[in-house]
Amino acid sequence: MKSPGSCWHIVDIPANSDTKKLTVKIIPVYQDYYGNPVHLFLGTRGDCILKILSQSLGILIVSCGVLFWGFLSLVLYIAVIRKKQEDFSEETSKIFLNLGIFSLLIALWSLNQCGFLQFLVPDGRTLYFIDFFTFYLFPVPFNFLLYDICKSKFRKGALFLSVSYLINMGAAVLLQCMGIVDIFLILPITHLIMLVNAAYTIGLIHYEAKQLGNELARKFRYPMYLIMYFALSELLVYYIRRFQQTSVFLPLGTLLFILMLIWIQVSQYYEQCIQKQKLIYFQKLANIDMLTEAMNRNAYENMIRYLDEQELELHTTGVVLLDLDNLKEINDNFGHEKGDEALKLCYQCIRQAFPSEQNCFRIGGDEFAYIFHKDEKELIADKIHKLELLLNEKDQDLSYSLSVSSGYAYYQPDTDMDFKDIVRRSDTMLYREKRRKKISHSASSHPMLSSGKQSRAQGITDELITQEKKYQHISPTELCGIIDLLSPSTDDYLYFIDFRTDFYYIAPQSLERFCVPQNAFYNVMETHRDFVYAEDYPLLTAEFRDLLTTNRCIHNMEYRWLDLNGNPVWINCRGYLVRDDYQKPLYMVGCINEIGEKQKADNISGLFGENGLIEYLKTQETPLENGFLLRLGIDNFKPINEKFGWDYGDYILRKTAECISHCISGEQQVYKLSSDEFIIVDITSDDKQTAVHLYNKIRENINQFIKKNHYTAIFTISGGILPFYNLLESEYDEMMKRTDFSLNTAKKRGRNRYYIFNEQDYQRFLHLKDISDVLHAAVIHDFRGFSVALQPLVKAGCRQPFGAETLMRFSSGQFGTISPAEFIPILEESGLIIPAGRWIIREALQACKKLRETIPDFQVSINISQIQIEKSDVIQDISAELENAKLPPEALIVELTESALLEDNSNARHFLKELRKAGIRLALDDFGTGYSNFHYLNELRPDIIKIDRSFTAKAIKDAKEYDLLKRFCTMIHRLNIKICIEGVETEDEWEKIRLMDPDYSQGYLWGKPCSFDELLQKGLRV
Repeated sequence: MKSPGSCWHIVDIPANSDTKKLTVKIIPVYQDYYGNPVHLFLGTRGDCILKILSQSLGILIVSCGVLFWGFLSLVLYIAVIRKKQEDFSEETSKIFLNLGIFSLLIALWSLNQCGFLQFLVPDGRTLYFIDFFTFYLFPVPFNFLLYDICKSKFRKGALFLSVSYLINMGAAVLLQCMGIVDIFLILPITHLIMLVNAAYTIGLIHYEAKQLGNELARKFRYPMYLIMYFALSELLVYYIRRFQQTSVFLPLGTLLFILMLIWIQVSQYYEQCIQKQKLIYFQKLANIDMLTEAMNRNAYENMIRYLDEQELELHTTGVVLLDLDNLKEINDNFGHEKGDEALKLCYQCIRQAFPSEQNCFRIGGDEFAYIFHKDEKELIADKIHKLELLLNEKDQDLSYSLSVSSGYAYYQPDTDMDFKDIVRRSDTMLYREKRRKKISHSASSHPMLSSGKQSRAQGITDELITQEKKYQHISPTELCGIIDLLSPSTDDYLYFIDFRTDFYYIAPQSLERFCVPQNAFYNVMETHRDFVYAEDYPLLTAEFRDLLTTNRCIHNMEYRWLDLNGNPVWINCRGYLVRDDYQKPLYMVGCINEIGEKQKADNISGLFGENGLIEYLKTQETPLENGFLLRLGIDNFKPINEKFGWDYGDYILRKTAECISHCISGEQQVYKLSSDEFIIVDITSDDKQTAVHLYNKIRENINQFIKKNHYTAIFTISGGILPFYNLLESEYDEMMKRTDFSLNTAKKRGRNRYYIFNEQDYQRFLHLKDISDVLHAAVIHDFRGFSVALQPLVKAGCRQPFGAETLMRFSSGQFGTISPAEFIPILEESGLIIPAGRWIIREALQACKKLRETIPDFQVSINISQIQIEKSDVIQDISAELENAKLPPEALIVELTESALLEDNSNARHFLKELRKAGIRLALDDFGTGYSNFHYLNELRPDIIKIDRSFTAKAIKDAKEYDLLKRFCTMIHRLNIKICIEGVETEDEWEKIRLMDPDYSQGYLWGKPCSFDELLQKGLRV
């Protein structure tokens, strides 16, 4: 024997061997090799065979198990290859192949080692080569298995190791044949390669599973570790036994390895099958209508896509469209349960008439479709007739009528490009049948025909269709004449479109309202581009495209045209499209009316509206010299609606209108304007006191109504009076602007009063409005015209500047330099103070950053408006700019007036909280001009109090005021609040102010407001 393992010989002892001596010699085949342990058994041949098998029974059982599972792996591989299972990838099938080969080689080697194979192959030389080749070759499929599992570039090492085994085997054979060295003597080289192989396998599997997240490596990691453990154990035991006997470790490890791998693959296949079955179920569920159990629209659209892709299939295809009649009436009259019942019964009948379930679809609420092929083409009419009979049978037992309308078409190579063209022709046929049924139903339900026979109703139907056909032959000239005849009798605009010649005609009065080039033109849609609002033009073209490509007859669309000034005007355009016998569009006639037009009368108040006022003024001679306009507005009308509701608000409007109407004379007219405004016209009076007297009378009348109404809703009324002699021009728009100004002025001055128009006040208002426009333009053009002025803040003790107050300045080419007292209120009223405030915060902090290069602890103060606190997140703006300028919070002082903070609102409280949280100091500005009491100081807890110049000036001139201010400063200091006195202009004033012990001071004595560059030039010296 030249390798470890069991090798046995059964020798028959001759019959005449009694008293003879038996000698057994073991001759070593080479030096130092004495073979495996020797055992002698005497007995019958059967006893000897049992002894042989019992010695290696464990290895025999395990090896048979390995052999079985190896064959099973190969069977699985063949099954996967033959069936081309999509659930198994190519890598998975290769795993089965390599696993099977590896297992068979291990099984043959171990069966040979336990001596069992000798029963099957008695020839010793054959057994020798089986032992040799199985030992050298079994690592090769294992490495291929490892290669298939791994995905990284390092897996190529498995191929190199496989080649090394083959080279090692070839070299061993060559050396054996040449008689140089026996194979057994060079086994350590093979064992060394196996050790390298084991280390490489463990490292690669760990890297793939942990680092790369390879799912296969993660699943096969532990089986690989297991086989490596058993293989190394086999090798270790082999060396411990001094190469004399193999163990059960390698076959047992192989058995466990193959069982684990097959379990993993089969369980994965099972999971994939389950997922596939779920997917098939959900796909089927997605394609089935839950109510009728028919194929749904999703399945229908999938079929359409398939037919469009398969051109040969499309050429042999047709479609039947079926529509359940009167489903809405069934739902409305009998309930939705009956409607669902009707749909189910309808589909049951369709399934009986059209047996192919896969081709029946429910494609809408009451619509079904059946797709048929060439072999059914001639049978469709009979199947539809059968369907009608089935429905009639069902109809006998129902409380409602059950019927369908149908249309069908088959592929025509000359007209049909895709499946939608077939559907379109089917839909045309369906539409005609539904229309005929509708007309027939209308005729049969007519009071004069209700007792007539069915044939008579059918005759009416045919007559109506015949009358409709007559419309096809009306000429364009006749239609234009009809429009010209009817137009003077309506405020709407009749029109006509001839699709045959692409011609458009509209009532002539449309030219007075819209920028239509002329009332008759060709090239319809392109010309519409000139007077249709640009955003609505694509919608209009889409609407007309749909009209011309479908079987619709009704056009009803709301969109915008442009008036003579180019402004959009909302219109409602309706029309009826007349088609020929082949459903080809001929022409459309219709009407356009303005849906945004103001009403001529107000239904709530019972008064004429603004249009009535315009018409009345047009009848008067101009210019108007006598009389007046009195514009009235209910004060705080919105809270009435909010508290009592809109209906009660309408009641108040109606009663107010009655109070006004009872007060006017016969020469005066009253009209309703906007929601809570009225206007009275008097063209006879020459005294404005008449208007004042009328206002007072109306107010008194309203007070009487409020009293009679038990003060349920208390309101007042304001009035704006415009005498006609004050008008420089009598244009309607100018009059309305002036009355609106007069009413708003009365409301601003306290409400429940009147205001008589004054031209100087109005010009002042226009001047402020112009400034507002200039400010708005400046803001949107990167704050052009705005500038920053800095006024030094001085420490009282050393007379040295420690900071500066930031002041906003503005000038324009139109108005020059504008006082802050004039433009700041405009910024606040318009809301522009929010972007302008952000700008000055940024400019102030950037200036502070530069000034800190000269004075390290320099600070700037910024005035914040109440509007900024209420309507913007100003604290976030401040924080962002501080961060951008890389400045600490101590570099900024925020100045606020008392009134900005004492309003009881959450925004102010939040602002103060976040200001303290950010570590930014608060200065209370203009103290002495507002609420000014110690209760508020304790509540607000400012860091600095700034005494206003007006307070300072009084203290300098009056001893009592001076004493009061001094005591006040003492008390402020006791609250640990610092004081800054503003308005110090001379040294004499400072000598008096200094005795009050202020912390800081500000005024012309220390420096006037100046630009940043001027401040630098002065060197910040006082």
